[in-house]
This record gives sequence, structure tokens and C-alpha cells, in this order.
Amino acid sequence: MSNAPIESIVELASRLVATPSCAGIDSPQPVLSLVLAWLEEHGLAPRLLDDPSGKPVAVLLEIAGAEPGPVLCLDACIDTAPAGDASQWTMPPFSGAIRDGRLLGRGAADSKAGVAILAHVARHFVQCGLPRGTLHVLFDADEHTGRFGGVRAYLDAVGTPPDAASLGYPGNLAIVAGSRGFLRARLRFAGIAAHSGDADRRGVNALTKAAAFALKLSDPVFPDMPDAAFPFGPAATVTRIEGGEGFSVVPDLATCHVDIRLTRTFDSGMATCWLNDIVRSVDAEAGIEIVGSWPAYVVPRDSRLVQSFVQAARAAFGRPFGADVCGPSNIGNLLASHGVPTVCAPGVGFANMHAADEWADIDSIGPVYAMYCEAALRFLSRP
Repeated sequence: MSNAPIESIVELASRLVATPSCAGIDSPQPVLSLVLAWLEEHGLAPRLLDDPSGKPVAVLLEIAGAEPGPVLCLDACIDTAPAGDASQWTMPPFSGAIRDGRLLGRGAADSKAGVAILAHVARHFVQCGLPRGTLHVLFDADEHTGRFGGVRAYLDAVGTPPDAASLGYPGNLAIVAGSRGFLRARLRFAGIAAHSGDADRRGVNALTKAAAFALKLSDPVFPDMPDAAFPFGPAATVTRIEGGEGFSVVPDLATCHVDIRLTRTFDSGMATCWLNDIVRSVDAEAGIEIVGSWPAYVVPRDSRLVQSFVQAARAAFGRPFGADVCGPSNIGNLLASHGVPTVCAPGVGFANMHAADEWADIDSIGPVYAMYCEAALRFLSRP
């Protein structure tokens, strides 16, 4: 799209990056107020969404077409990962500076460039109109916490889930049309406390049990149930072990956190049984608490949603595009559990996401903007 408002998109993205919104650290209010004010200044009518506690977690804009039709949600997260050690950054992490064709700073790639692009896509359709259907544009300020509170508040606010969704993450190698799910568990291994120097009463070391379990998961063997959509299969990782105090006490409690990545054939039920068998082989009395789980999902490559974005991306970027699945989970897993097919559409080029010196490629902004405008029309306009 030759008239993509690149300068305006970069200016808004820079202001967003310069407004810290690190999940669990910064209040989301300032960055939500910034995008809310920008939308209102440009003639749009957004609304602020709160979570059940009354905390603001998202901004939603709804654009109705001239005729009834499907509903498409375009979502991008407006909170970010923590900035880490500022001394490791070449520029301050919240500079929002422009250097050598790059937007610099925490969230430049993930995903404030995407927020700025979608804000301008929304403005385009408010000004030009939609022939059919409804477009929802959502900015989630509770994504990097893992709670996805903005999307949850959105689903509560609209009542009926949208017909489809697209996520504005960075990267433009392919359309992501599916991802593995996950099951997360907290394990508790009990021991018997004793003095670590006692020659007779040695106790039972709970950390030794946790370590034995962790070793079993270092090279896990899964049931032979391949899923053609996920040729890399499931995965299991011990992500945290806690226990013990000081040097002179044999630990009587150890807690172990486990992350299991699911496929459609190795689902949460099978993963729970598989995990239970491994835990019981170490300690028959261990406690297992399932903390959360989302299913794996795949959107068919010939679906209207995937094809709308594939064709729009090919036209905008001038190169072939296909659809693929990914190993990490995303908001699409949550939306899939509500029956909403979801893709991660091509986004800006980037580097150093969640690391020092994160940046987004400004030259990629125009194609991403053009793709979204075209893909939304393709999806919403067809009966």
C-alpha cells in the first residue's frame, strides 16, 4: 500500500516504547492512556476494559461494517517483558530512538510496533468504512504476565467470541496457524528432616527426590503417538526446583515446577497420566498440582482466515508465504479453547526480543500495514 502512514506509525510506536509497561513492574495505566488518547484524537471511539478486580487491562475498538457479517479481532500486546540490566543496553531501554532504520527499545518489536500499526489500520477503516462485518482491534496490557487478562476481559465484554482472530507478534517468515499447548504442574516431594551432620539419623532428603525426578525428565520418552501437524512432538522441562534451608538441615520439602508442551494426540489428559507415572516411580506419596493447561491448536491451511492472510502477505511483501505451526504457545491457544481460530500474522522484522538492544525494522512496517488492511477486507468481505 503506497500510502501507508509510516511516519505517523513510527512516531506513535516510539512514544509507546518510551512509556514503560513492563509486565509485573509498571502500571499499565500510562501506556493504555496514551493509546486511548491517540485513538480519540483521530476520531475513533475506543473503550477501556478492566479485569474483575477493576484494574485496566486493555483497550478495545469496535468498527462495524455497512452490512452484517463475520467478526475479526486484531490483537497486539501493549505490555512488555522486563528491560533487565540497563547497563547492557547500547541505548536506554525506553528511549524509543530511531537509528539506522530501526526503532530501539524494550517492546519495539514485541509488540508496540504492532500496536501502532493496528491503531492506524483501525483509523483507516473508520475513515474508509468496512463494506461488511465487524472489526475488533484489541490492545492487551496483561499479556506478558501470562494471565492474558486483556483477552479475557475482551471475551467477557463482547459476550459472543469473534469468528476469527489475528495476533500482532513480530516476525514475517510465515503465517503461524497453530501451536503446541501446555500443561504446567507443581510437584511436592516430602522428606524427613534431620541434622545434616548426624551420623545415625540421616533423614530423607526431599531435594534428592526432586533431583531424581528432574533427571528422568532430562531425556523424556513420550508415548508413540505422532501428530502430523507437530512433527517435533511434545516436550517436558523442569523449570524450577526449590527446597532446603541453610547447611545443617536435611530438606523435608522440595517443590518442582514442570512445563509440558502438548500436541493434539498427546493432550492434557495423557500428559497428566504420563507425568503421574514418572512422579510415582520416584515417590509414590508426592503431591501433583496441575496449575494450568491449554490445548494445542491448528487452523486448517485452506481456511478462509489463513488464506486471507496468506494472500494478503504475498501481495504486501512480494514473496511467497505459507502457513506453519510453532512450538511455543500464544494467545491463540486460549482463543482456540473458546472456539476462535487464530493466526499469528506476519509482523515487523526484529532482533533481540526479550533481550538487551531490542529493535524493530522500520522498513517492514509498510508491508505489515498493507497486509492487515488487505487481509481484513478479504476475510470480512466474502460471504
